[in-house]
Amino acid sequence: MSGKYQLLDCGDRRKIEKFGEYTLIRPCPQAIWKPFDPDLWQNFDSEFVRLKGEKGEWKGKSLPKQWQIEGPNKTTWTVEPNEFGNLGLFTEHWIYAVDLGDFLYPDEQILNLFSYSGSSIMGLLKENYKAVAVDSSKGAMALYTQNMQQNNIPKQGHKLVLEDAIKFCQREIRRGKDYGSIIADVPSYGRGTKGELFDIGEQFTETLEVIKKLLKGNGRVILTLHSPRYTLEGLRIYLTQLFAGKSIEAGEIIQKCTSGASLPSGLLFKIK
Repeated sequence: MSGKYQLLDCGDRRKIEKFGEYTLIRPCPQAIWKPFDPDLWQNFDSEFVRLKGEKGEWKGKSLPKQWQIEGPNKTTWTVEPNEFGNLGLFTEHWIYAVDLGDFLYPDEQILNLFSYSGSSIMGLLKENYKAVAVDSSKGAMALYTQNMQQNNIPKQGHKLVLEDAIKFCQREIRRGKDYGSIIADVPSYGRGTKGELFDIGEQFTETLEVIKKLLKGNGRVILTLHSPRYTLEGLRIYLTQLFAGKSIEAGEIIQKCTSGASLPSGLLFKIK
């Protein structure tokens, strides 16, 4: 174990974070202000620099391929830097995930769409919640499996599906399947198992429509997204129409820096 996670500061379209013993700087387009504590930026291990498109490289000290850190609710997480500047987990999900046990049904198998490495759900799985995790990335499924193993979560009662999320939902609808609890962290862009392109601008409403069809009458949904294309109020209006008769709780995911800065890190909707 290499310690915990800390978001130290943000500004100049970057953020500086501590993942256990490693301090890293990454792009952060929403941080258009100046850093709150310039001294925090003087010492770091590596910085991700974009070279072409979304890809780039880590510059500075050599980083291990993987290492582990401690998360909330006594969870353990794998950190795995890649060529896109990602680290195998999205810590902003930890902010709301600690309270999901009070929102989702404990006796309902959770459908976790775009599950990635399980950032929003691993704590629940450790409390014996069961899930169907769906993601089109082999690397994501490998990290999800690894996070389950190192948190001593048995595979019994769980299902991991390597598939495009919309296609999986459409097939479940044809089978007459429904779910009482659904979590979806909709990406801005992604690739399916056969190279299919997921574009939030083209497929976001389709994603929500299949979620609605899969949801039981008393079902509940946790929806998160991080695209600047959509506004909080615009989505609240759309979701109120789509899920007519249900209550919609809308808000921003805000990460707190040790410097005192607040970093908006996505939109969160609770539908019940």
